[in-house]
Amino acid sequence: MQYNYGDAYLEYPIEDEYTFDDGSRIKVHDIFKPLPEFMKQADLVFVDPPWNLGNINTFYMKAEQDHRLDDFEAFYIRLFECIREIRPRVCYVEVGKQYMPYFYMQMKKQFKYVTFYNSTYYHSKDKLCYVIRGSNKAKKPSLDGMDEESIIEWICENEDYDCIADLCMGQGLVGLNAWKNGKRFVGTELNPKRLSVLIKKIKQAG
Repeated sequence: MQYNYGDAYLEYPIEDEYTFDDGSRIKVHDIFKPLPEFMKQADLVFVDPPWNLGNINTFYMKAEQDHRLDDFEAFYIRLFECIREIRPRVCYVEVGKQYMPYFYMQMKKQFKYVTFYNSTYYHSKDKLCYVIRGSNKAKKPSLDGMDEESIIEWICENEDYDCIADLCMGQGLVGLNAWKNGKRFVGTELNPKRLSVLIKKIKQAG
């Protein structure tokens, strides 16, 4: 079965990297490969990574790659290595219930102030998740109970940043909201067809 995400890739194919007019950059990239240097331009991170082993292997399948992982711990350790390389002032990570304590502990290793918010996704009260915020300055925005899409919109509009990074960009919700607010973004994503959706949305919006 092919996952073509509305066939945006036919109009806006991306094989490696793409640079937008404002200097924002995205790249087709497996997180286990060295972090692209341009990702280190970011001073804010929001990432919604795979939440468990089955989830990440589904993403490999949808990207039409044969690679599979046997150990989810290896993935989330690598994710936080990348965040450490970027060294953002503020970082948000979205996660499901199963690995929430592990992600929270990893955030505590990197940031002085860490809090988490109860959230939902797809605007459904039955689809529960958490958004963890880390920073080295005390601040606790009122985000509890908001849908993750609304949290992303709030972050891109209200946080103090020059450039936001997303290590698992998907179809580009973070990038699109940064662009709407006149901010640069950088991102990586395993599946080029998903990145094509972001390119199409920004092109169509002018």
